[in-house]
Amino acid sequence: MHIRRCIPRALPATAVFTLIAAVLTSCGSPKSAISTTDTDATLIVNTEQHLARVEANHSTQTYLTSKVKVVATADGKSVTTSGTLRMKRDDVIQLILVDPLIGALELGRMEFTKTRVLIIDKVNKQYVDVPYSDVGFLQKADINFNTMQSLFWNEVFTPGKSQLQASNFKLTAVASDVILTHEEQILTYQFTTQRKSALLMKTEITGSADQTYKFDFTYSNFQTYEGRPFPKDMTMAFYIDGQPATLSLSLGSIRNSSEWVTRSTVSSKFTKADPERIFKMLVR
Repeated sequence: MHIRRCIPRALPATAVFTLIAAVLTSCGSPKSAISTTDTDATLIVNTEQHLARVEANHSTQTYLTSKVKVVATADGKSVTTSGTLRMKRDDVIQLILVDPLIGALELGRMEFTKTRVLIIDKVNKQYVDVPYSDVGFLQKADINFNTMQSLFWNEVFTPGKSQLQASNFKLTAVASDVILTHEEQILTYQFTTQRKSALLMKTEITGSADQTYKFDFTYSNFQTYEGRPFPKDMTMAFYIDGQPATLSLSLGSIRNSSEWVTRSTVSSKFTKADPERIFKMLVR
């Protein structure tokens, strides 16, 4: 398949926003990389003990900020831009996109809070500001802020529960991996972790009865952030109208910074748009 690369001007803001919408749709960190090569396949795996080791890898920081390179592909198109990822635990996730050629020119941003999804498209002067329940594809996938937070913070989670319990997971050991599976009536959550390091390498969400729904979140390039491993590369893979699409984030230097505004404002000159309409603009 030939991938047509676009210069990030008018299209990328809408393109990246729609792809993310489909999914849901300072202390400097040391530069030492963390090995993800797991060669010891003889370790005995106990569900409760392994889950505790996985949790021990979870970051305990409140803030995380980083410059980020964003690559979105769908419908034979590939869009590359850059920006900033900002997160405050239990409060907000912000992804701000800028023109990679003119870094000071903001194309737009996405903001996820506990109750709402805000998408600001500064190129086309439109925005979406709705609760999660009003976004059809997010509601169908049972994606809320807690789910988004766990995905972006590289965490194993159980929907609707604040604490992990071994009894909620089925454990399967496959070679050097340990797979933790949690099943619900509509969706199945599968977490692939390493047996030796207990690093979370991939989260998969699939339809328990409808296998046509599938969403993968893959992690790699782990480095130390405030004493805990954190992936600098994240790739989301999903389907738009049956066709594969991906959204990749490559983080730069990760910082623990609180010096940023946690809530975005929308210009009165912008027009409120329907999230489903914005989503369809790219795939037409």
